[in-house]
Amino acid sequence: MKSRFQRLPRLFILGALLLALSLPALAHERGDRDRHHGHEPGTHWPVAVPAGVKVPTWEELSPEQRKYLGRHEADWDTLPASRRVHALERAERRARWEAMPPEQRERIRKGMRNYRDMSPEQREKMRESMRVMRSLPAEQRDALARQWRALDPEQRRAWLETGGPGISPPPGSNDD
Repeated sequence: MKSRFQRLPRLFILGALLLALSLPALAHERGDRDRHHGHEPGTHWPVAVPAGVKVPTWEELSPEQRKYLGRHEADWDTLPASRRVHALERAERRARWEAMPPEQRERIRKGMRNYRDMSPEQREKMRESMRVMRSLPAEQRDALARQWRALDPEQRRAWLETGGPGISPPPGSNDD
């Protein structure tokens, strides 16, 4: 009869083999998760810094930027430029978010929840409508935004079904 220690190498080899066989599946799962979050696998870092963009050293950052980037203070100057640019963009978004009035933040949260609850088809229609809206003159865009805000969620969904703001007239209008 073999002792526990004589069986250990076989168990170790079996465990290593199972791990090796599962690695491709784990890598594939990571790629799916990245795609789900809007990223292509392996494209996180390094990202090229656009030409003409100078990435500041820690000493060149403003006090407000240092406040938001404090956790990077020790290694800021050694981080790749692409990571520093990304961190600066996130700090800027955070500063804008914190500067918003609470009512505006809540409106954004509500809009994000509404978007999350849409079907993929509705989301695509919403994205197309937003692309069209961005191309319109400011006065026309503001008028459509006012019409959109005046509708209840069901009317908004109905408008999206027919194309959305900038693409089709609002539900109940005479232009149907």
